[in-house]
Amino acid sequence: MLEGVYAALSRATAADWLLLASGLLLGLYLLGTWRYDFFKRRGVASTIPKAPFLGNTLKAFLGLSPFPDLVQDLYRQGKGHGVFGFFEFRRPIFMIRDPDLIKVVTVKDFDHFMNHRSVASEKADPIFTQNLFNLKDQRWKDMRTTLSPAFTTSKIKAMFPLISACTAQTAKHLHEEQEALIKRGKKGPLEVDMKDLFTRLANDVIATVAFGVGCDSQKDPKNEFYFMGKEMTTFTFLRTIIFVAYLVMPKVAEALGLRVLSERATNYFDTLVHSTIKERQQKGIFRPDMLQLLMQAREGQLKAEANEEHETEKFDSKFKLSNNDITAQAVIFFFAGFETVSTALCFTAYALSRHPDAQLRLQKEVDAMMKETGGKPTYEAIQGMKYLDAVINESLRLFPPAQAVNRVCREDLVIPATESSAAVRFCKGDALFLPIMGLHRDPDHFPDPDAFDPERFSDENKHNIKPCTYMPFGMGPRFCIAQRLAILEMKATLVNLLAHFHIRPSPKTIEPMQFETGFTNSIRGGFWNSIVPREVSS
Repeated sequence: MLEGVYAALSRATAADWLLLASGLLLGLYLLGTWRYDFFKRRGVASTIPKAPFLGNTLKAFLGLSPFPDLVQDLYRQGKGHGVFGFFEFRRPIFMIRDPDLIKVVTVKDFDHFMNHRSVASEKADPIFTQNLFNLKDQRWKDMRTTLSPAFTTSKIKAMFPLISACTAQTAKHLHEEQEALIKRGKKGPLEVDMKDLFTRLANDVIATVAFGVGCDSQKDPKNEFYFMGKEMTTFTFLRTIIFVAYLVMPKVAEALGLRVLSERATNYFDTLVHSTIKERQQKGIFRPDMLQLLMQAREGQLKAEANEEHETEKFDSKFKLSNNDITAQAVIFFFAGFETVSTALCFTAYALSRHPDAQLRLQKEVDAMMKETGGKPTYEAIQGMKYLDAVINESLRLFPPAQAVNRVCREDLVIPATESSAAVRFCKGDALFLPIMGLHRDPDHFPDPDAFDPERFSDENKHNIKPCTYMPFGMGPRFCIAQRLAILEMKATLVNLLAHFHIRPSPKTIEPMQFETGFTNSIRGGFWNSIVPREVSS
């Protein structure tokens, strides 16, 4: 048989080879483009990729274009359409632009769209896949119901002293750095890498609040908890490729056993959680932190307080956590608290440094609160700071922690037409994309959208914000469960920082600001600011 093949090949002419090559190229082209008429068949407007296989998102995946810019570009292309289609490589993605449809997807018909897309293997990454963010269906419902009492107002209030101590520790470190600079005979402001500063602060907060571990990552920059946290949350080029592999060819990635999280860092946190639980049980230790609440949830002892009827979620679950479940939840809290909060603080500091009028107004509010509390901020006092709340909300609008979120349709569903969108049919397995960054920067929803204007969120103006156009922590039952904890950490940090320092632009910052390429939520050149002690500044 092989001899016959060899003989046929030896008789092939140049024309035969050309015909074969043309056939192969045509086959590849058809394979790479055969889904590109998907949205036309479904009656949905879309942008057609220019090349086979590559879709509309290649530059972001290759690190050649910033993901926030990609979200805004796709959002603008879909202008005039409530639903707009694009392609992630060969996979069709429904982008939901209409706020009324977003409400249907995230609230009204939530049961049809409750799941996120899978980006890891349960076998290769059990800790990552068993956390609240990645769980699906009934398992997610059970876990969410079990964990919700851990994030009530009273529980978060109990954590405030732990958070406040960490933020005060950071302010003290900056004073010491400034004094050291003066002793070396150097004048001028302290040039600070805010990402490094806030990441170390977030590490210390999450260490004490979630794991019951005391850290001072400013004085001990090489402590193991911080080192492992960096390893856990840093997306190297290889980890980005693995992440993309799960999106593009999940079955192949799973068969290869590709891990998204660092195995060493995962093992470290797993050992830490198990050993801490064992020690607390043996010694009867009680600490008002997240790990203690998770332990109570495991024993079915975590309930909502009777005086918290205003809480929006109902708590009624017989689901019990295992130690591995606790580790998985603790790791995702760390992942979110370490990276998301520190980045949000960086963008807020950046905005305040370029808007001295807003910074001065906020400092006056901080000073008034400090005077009222005798220099010792309380939970109630910080929560009562309305301009601080407006500043953070506006920063989260301009620079949302997640530029987009995804959903997967669980069952076929036709969503009726709205005032701004025709009826749309979703089928089981369809992937949806909610363009948070696009909505937040849409002039139809926020006039002069690229301007930093905290007054948008004042008591007089915030009622003008249309529902489902502002959602920095998601929307509906699947919104970020730790939203209030994250915002409280931001508030406590800014209060302690602005009570003692001015935040000024740094000559190290690249202007005009540009987002970093790829999926990192950062800016080119990094987050640098000049920190000036208020008592010695002019």
